[in-house]
Amino acid sequence: MKHERIIDFRYAPSHAQVCIGLVDDPDKTIVRTDGSVNWGYCGKNWVNYYRMYNDEHAVLTADERNRGFTYRVKPVLLHRDELLSSVQDHGKASAAIVTTTEDYKASVLAWKTFAWRTEQDARVDVILWSMTAKDNFITTRSGVSLQSMGHTDGLPVILHTPRVKTVSVSDEPLPFFHAGETMEGAYFIVQEGKMDPADATLDTAKKALAWAENYWDNVTPFVNKFVIPEKQIADMMAACGRNILQAREIKEGVYTYQVGPTEYRGLWMVDGHFILESAHMMGRTEEAFAGVLAVLRRVRPNGGIMVFDHHEKETGIALATLCRQCELTNNDARLEEMWPTLRRALTFIRNQRTESFALGKDYPAYGMFAPTFGDGGINGPEPEYTTPEWVLFGLKYAYETGKRLNLEGYEEFGKEFDDLMHYFRAAVARDHRVTKDGIPYFPQSMVTPEYLEKNGVTRPDLHLNGATYNPQTGTWALAQAIYPGEVFKPDDSIVQELLALLDSVDNTEGIPENTGWEGHNALWGYSAMFYGEAFLYADHPEKAVDYLYAFANHAGPGRTWREEQALHGTQSEEMCGDMPHNWGSAEFIRLTRNLLVMERLGNLELLKGLPEEWLPTEDCALELASTPTRYGQVSIKMTKNENGYHFSFNRSVFAQVPEKLVLHWPDAVEVNGVRTEGTLVLDGDCTAFEAQLYR
Repeated sequence: MKHERIIDFRYAPSHAQVCIGLVDDPDKTIVRTDGSVNWGYCGKNWVNYYRMYNDEHAVLTADERNRGFTYRVKPVLLHRDELLSSVQDHGKASAAIVTTTEDYKASVLAWKTFAWRTEQDARVDVILWSMTAKDNFITTRSGVSLQSMGHTDGLPVILHTPRVKTVSVSDEPLPFFHAGETMEGAYFIVQEGKMDPADATLDTAKKALAWAENYWDNVTPFVNKFVIPEKQIADMMAACGRNILQAREIKEGVYTYQVGPTEYRGLWMVDGHFILESAHMMGRTEEAFAGVLAVLRRVRPNGGIMVFDHHEKETGIALATLCRQCELTNNDARLEEMWPTLRRALTFIRNQRTESFALGKDYPAYGMFAPTFGDGGINGPEPEYTTPEWVLFGLKYAYETGKRLNLEGYEEFGKEFDDLMHYFRAAVARDHRVTKDGIPYFPQSMVTPEYLEKNGVTRPDLHLNGATYNPQTGTWALAQAIYPGEVFKPDDSIVQELLALLDSVDNTEGIPENTGWEGHNALWGYSAMFYGEAFLYADHPEKAVDYLYAFANHAGPGRTWREEQALHGTQSEEMCGDMPHNWGSAEFIRLTRNLLVMERLGNLELLKGLPEEWLPTEDCALELASTPTRYGQVSIKMTKNENGYHFSFNRSVFAQVPEKLVLHWPDAVEVNGVRTEGTLVLDGDCTAFEAQLYR
């Protein structure tokens, strides 16, 4: 279903959050839709409340009510009034400054919330407020106070300014407030360091705001040019880059790209694979490559590379991550140095597969893996497909890398891939089903009622809110095996059937629904980016672009996403995961880049998914500078001229060379006086050319 390409956040989550922390800031302060300032996240798996399996949460604790935050404060009026509406303005997409405005029947309360670092290096959250009395306001005593809705024990120092009338219509002293008057003040929440109470003035707060505005104006998430003429997308990209840097921290001297500021404040192997790649696309090569160290810290004595037990697929992910990081930096020497680690990982994978053989031929995942944790909507440990899908991805990557460098034992990765693929396809053939609409698919869980009965397992998670696993549940790993894994060719029936399935369940809000943990009247927003990549890989660029815009409309106005959320227009209150959830930010960057420069089937493809809306204008070129690929850093620039567009291409020389260079264009292309109708194909060793694109 094609949606209008206007980003207006029409499907924003009902409980939105943004982080106002600075770059690499350990203080991950969150501002919610109601304007409350939240910090001290303690987790306790609060998201499970929204699944409502039972009456365990008949009475909500303060932590659950505040969604896992220890502290929560919010400005409130000290006079009585009727709230009419509350809105938020996030200002520049590149800045983390939030303005909340509450419109009351007789007054207006507005406040800006932002982070500030003082000259004495104190880290302070500032709430700069303003209250105005409307013409119908009846004189009364009033002011603004800070209400605590969370714990009060252990609160940091909170300083406040005197209340000041900046607009006065009478000689009545404070606290009397009259129609037409405006009162201002500020609160300073001292998260780190010390602040002199004498500095808690309105002038200080306004200078702090100017500091914050200047700070964000000088943060450049994208080191290299990444210019999209379409302002809506440009703003989304600016926010995505900022979100990623806000979640990042420096741990043990190493940049750690974290998934989010609260629930997922740490390393997740699969999230990290794509977040690190997006950091490369932001031009942060050295910082991103440091992620290799974070992966290597997870190497276990048995050769596995895992963050979590029963998450054996992480070893396959690590194989792909280590290979990808080295090829993006043209660092074959580092890959050769790590090769013994990759070979030990192969031994781990073999041993895990041996356990599946020991369970006998009646075991559903025979020849693949003993019960594992599926993730992304598939529980476990159980026999499932997401683990072999990612392991196939990793084995393929390691084999191709080892073959290119002629590294010892590289053939063993290929043999393991072929053998695992044999059992994988046999199981897929066995488990093939058809949806009620006649679309063939295979479920990502191999669990059947017979399997549960035989093993004496009770699985309430198979009946979330009365629903069972959906055909599309957990297909995240399959999509990633399709692209960027390229485990299956675009015309493979596995690919075509998945795309048909996804197309059948994306009609409500423009992206596939019920694909993750929340399997009823809900969606896993950024999973649409996995699927968009698969559609692009399989020559459906329009679908990929539609998903990109629809995904943007599932962000909150602060341009951040929650992992999973309820469908609008339903009574569902289900939600899951962190917000901001920066795997979403990373995937938005990745798909945007791949629509313009894509590594595909051994070729380097240009403008494969370029939408009409992104075409250059007279005032703004389309430009990517030194965007990373396995074939070198690629620069493209497209400018408008009287005949259409001028296009230039440059590629640095890397160890790998594409088979072909493919420029996609619907009309005539002219290079060196030679005119071609439509798609232009050049030899892969081409490192630079210029073209006239007629339109």
